[in-house]
Amino acid sequence: MRSAVVSAWRSSATRYVEDATTEDDLVTVGYRDRLFTELVANAADAAMTADVAGQVRIWSSDERTVHVANTGAPVSDDGVRSLLSLRVSAKVAGAQSVGRYGVGFTATAAVADRVEVRSTTGSFVFDRARTAQVLADERVATGSRRPPLLRLAWPVDEPPAPGMDTEIVLYLSDGNSAADLVGAARAQAADLLLELPGLGQITVGDTAFTIEMAPTPPSTPEERGASRASRRAATQHITITITSPRRTRVHHWLQTGLHTRWLVEIDDAGALAETPSALTENVLRAPTPTDIELTLPAAAITGLHLTPDRRHLHPDADIATAAHGYADLMRALPASVRPSLIPVPAHSRNRDDAALSAAVLADLADEAWLPGAAGDELVPGRSVVFGDLTADLAEVLAPLMGDLAHPDVSERRHLARLRSVGVTEIGLADLAERLTGTQRSSTWWRDLYAALSPLVTTAADAEELGALPIPRSDGRVSVGARGLFLADGIDTPLRWVPTVDAQARHPLLERLGATTLTVSDALADPALRQLIDHGDDDELAVVAGEVLALLAADPPGSVPEWLAALPLPDQHGELRAADELLLPGSPLAAVLVDDAPFGRVADDLVDRVGVEPLRALGVGWGFLTVVDELPVGPDHDLPDEDQWWETLVDPPETLAAVRDLDLIDDDRWPQALTLLATDRRTAPLLADRHGYTAWWLRQHAVIDGHPLGWYRAPSDTSMSGVRDVLHHPHADELAAALGGDVIESDADADTVLAHLGDAAREIESGVAAAVHANLVIAARRGVIDPTELAVPERVRSASGHAVASAVVLDRPWLTQVLGPDEIVLAGVATDPDDAAVLAEILDLPTAGDEVRGEVLDEGTPATWACAEATLFAATWGHALARADIRLHDELWVRVHRNGERSDQRVRWWIDEGGITHLPRLSRP
Repeated sequence: MRSAVVSAWRSSATRYVEDATTEDDLVTVGYRDRLFTELVANAADAAMTADVAGQVRIWSSDERTVHVANTGAPVSDDGVRSLLSLRVSAKVAGAQSVGRYGVGFTATAAVADRVEVRSTTGSFVFDRARTAQVLADERVATGSRRPPLLRLAWPVDEPPAPGMDTEIVLYLSDGNSAADLVGAARAQAADLLLELPGLGQITVGDTAFTIEMAPTPPSTPEERGASRASRRAATQHITITITSPRRTRVHHWLQTGLHTRWLVEIDDAGALAETPSALTENVLRAPTPTDIELTLPAAAITGLHLTPDRRHLHPDADIATAAHGYADLMRALPASVRPSLIPVPAHSRNRDDAALSAAVLADLADEAWLPGAAGDELVPGRSVVFGDLTADLAEVLAPLMGDLAHPDVSERRHLARLRSVGVTEIGLADLAERLTGTQRSSTWWRDLYAALSPLVTTAADAEELGALPIPRSDGRVSVGARGLFLADGIDTPLRWVPTVDAQARHPLLERLGATTLTVSDALADPALRQLIDHGDDDELAVVAGEVLALLAADPPGSVPEWLAALPLPDQHGELRAADELLLPGSPLAAVLVDDAPFGRVADDLVDRVGVEPLRALGVGWGFLTVVDELPVGPDHDLPDEDQWWETLVDPPETLAAVRDLDLIDDDRWPQALTLLATDRRTAPLLADRHGYTAWWLRQHAVIDGHPLGWYRAPSDTSMSGVRDVLHHPHADELAAALGGDVIESDADADTVLAHLGDAAREIESGVAAAVHANLVIAARRGVIDPTELAVPERVRSASGHAVASAVVLDRPWLTQVLGPDEIVLAGVATDPDDAAVLAEILDLPTAGDEVRGEVLDEGTPATWACAEATLFAATWGHALARADIRLHDELWVRVHRNGERSDQRVRWWIDEGGITHLPRLSRP
C-alpha cells in the first residue's frame, strides 16, 4: 500500500496535494479536540466486535509520549487498509459501531508526528519524518506542503501492552504535553463510558473509571404489561465509579430509550442530582459529542447520521425522531422531579435544539407519564393541575377528579412547563365550579374545607371560592358561604336561621363569608322572637323543641329575657310561659309563699329534654334571673327596682338580677339564702355589692328580726364590733349582701352610731375611726342627712372607749394636750373639714373650738431646710417647704380650755398665725 501511494504521488502532484490537504483539513477542522473520543470509540467498536466488556488504558511514559491501549478485536487486515486510506472504513454499514467514515483516526495527527499501532495481529508505525524522507527520495513534488502523517506506514515488532489487544502510542509533536493530554482524557473518561456501549472500564493514569448497568424494574402494573413493555426500552441504572489514590467517587445515571438513549444524573435515592446536568457539556451525541448545543435537561445519545466530521447532522437526518423515549425517562424518575425535565423552547440555542425540544414536548403531551393525584399516570393533554396542590387536598379530590395532577408536580414553579405539554391549570374558582352538583357526605365537605384552608390567604382567594357548595343543616346545599351561619355546638336544624351542616363546619367557611353563630346568638336572633310573638301553637311547639335542643347542646351563660315567654305545657297540659313554671321538686317552691303564682312543668317534657335546658329557658328550679344589656331604666318588673336605680351613679352596662325575691316567705329566708348562695346562676349576683340582688337583700331580707344589712360577714373585720356576725353556713358568700363599711341610709347610720356608742361592745380605735370617716363620706354624698340622725348618748373615743363627752379632733397637734378619751377621730388622717362634718353628725364641738394654745417664747427663725424641719417632715409626714419655722431650746405652750389654763411642754405646735414651732436639736 505504501508503494502504491508513493507511486500515485510521484505520478500526480495533484494527488499528493489532495491527500495532504484532506488530512490537514480533518486535523485542523473536522477532528480537532477529538483525539480520545475517536480512539476510545475505536476501542468500543473493537469490544463490541469481540463481544467483551472492553477496557481502555491511557497513560504517559514520558512528557512526550502518550499510550492508549484497549481490549477487544485486534487490528485486522481491513482495519490496516482503512487506516492507510482516507474516508475508507473497514466497519460494516448498519452495524453497531461508532465510526462509519474511516477518518476518526486522523485526530492523532493533530498531536503527534509519529504514531505506533501495536496489536496482537501485528504492529506498524506512522512517521511524518520517514514520510518526508520517502518524498525526498522519490522526488515527489510537495509544493511546500507538510507531509501527511497517516498515508504511509512501516511494520514494527513492538507488541501491545500486556493484557491489551491493541495499543496506540503517540509521540507528541512540538507544543503538546503528555500531562495535558492525559488530564484531558481523565476529564472525558466518564462521558465516554456513558456515550460508548461496549466499554466496561477506562483507566487514565492512576484513575480508574468503571461503569455498571443494571435494568430498573417497572414500577407500575401498566409498565409491567406486555403491550406497554413492547413499546418501551428497559430503563437502565448506570453506576460510574471513579477510583483514584485520593478517593473513590460514585456517580449514578438513569438511561432509557430505544433509538435515543436519554440520560440524567441521579443521586442515591434515585432523584435528580443536586445540580441537574447532562454530561460534561450538553450537546447532541451520536453517540460521541457533536457541535450541536442542546438546552434539554437530559443528555441525548442518538443514532442519527452525521456529517463526515461527526460535528453536525446529516441533511437527511430528522432530529425529531430522537424525541422518542423521553417519556420513558420521565416515568422512571420520582414524580417530584419530572416537571423539571420538561424542555423550555424559548431557551433553545439553535434550530436543531428548538426542533428536538418541540418534538419532545409533542411526545410528552401525548404520553402517559404525569403523576396523577389518584396514583396513576396521566396524559398531560387530558389533565389539570392545581397550583401548589397539597397532599391533604389531593387526598380529598382524587376520588372525584381522575384528571388531577399529583401534588409532587403541582408546585407553582412547574406550572409554565406543565402548560407547555398541554396540562390545563385550574384555580380556586375553577375548582368551586367543578364541584357544583357534587353529592358527597358532610364529612367529605369538611375534609375539603380543611384541605383548602391553607390555600386561602387573601381576600381575593376567598372571593374565588364564592361559588363553593356548602351543605346546610336542613339538607339543602347552598352555593357559597355568604348568608350562612356557622353554629358550633348546634346540630339541630333551625327554622329561623340557615346554618351549615354540623359535620361540615370548618373555620374556613367564616373566611368565605359565613357568620359565626353561637347558641346565644341563635337564641337572641330577632327572627326567633318574631316566631315566638306571632307563631301559632303548633309552630311554637316545633320552635320549643329546637330551642330546647340548642340549650341541651351548649347551655349559654344567659338567654334573652323574652325567650322565657316560649309556651310550654304545665302539669295539666295547658300552655304557659316558661318563666311561669317550676320544675318538679324545685327547691324554690319550698321557700316561696304558699300562694306564689307558679305552675309545674309537665313531667313528660322533663323526662324528654332534661332539667338543664328547661332551667336555661326560664323554667324555675332555683331562683330565676333577669338579664338586660344596656338597660335604660327600672322597667324589669323587679320589686323596689326604682329605689335601687336611684342609688346608682350611672346606669349599669348589664343588669343581671334575681327576680321574685318578694315572693319569699319571711320565715324561710335562711333556706332561701342557702339556695341563692349554692346556685351557680345566682351566686355571682350575690357578689356584686352595688347590684340589684345584693342591694335588695340588704334592705328586705330579714334574719332574726334584722335586715341582712344589719349583719357583717365573719371574714369582714372592717366593722368588727360595730355590726354583728351573720350566723349562716354561707355567710361569707353573702358578704356583699350584708352590711359593710359603707353607710347606705339614715337608718343604717343610726344603727352604726348606736353600736359605736354602746359601751358593752368592744370596738377597736381604728375601726371606730374608719367608721367615722365613712359616715363623713355618706354625708358628703347626700346618702345621709346629719340633721335627721338620732344623736347618740355616747361616742367612741380615740382610746376605743365609749364616752359621754369628747371633742372631734380637727388639729393634729392638739393630741399633745388632750387625752385619748377626750377626742373622737374623723379618720386616721386629721382633716378640719371632715372633723366639722363628723362634729355635726355627733353633735360635738371640734377640738379647735374648745382648746387654744400660745407659745411662751418667740423662738429663733429658721428655714425649711434646717435639720429640725427636715427630721420633723420625715417623722410626721408634713412637708414644710413653704412654712415659717421657729426653733426653741424648749418648746412650751400655754393651753386655755374652759376658762382654765396650763403650761405644757410639746414636740411641735402650729400657732394661730400658721407658724410651725419646733424644739432645737441638742448639739454635740
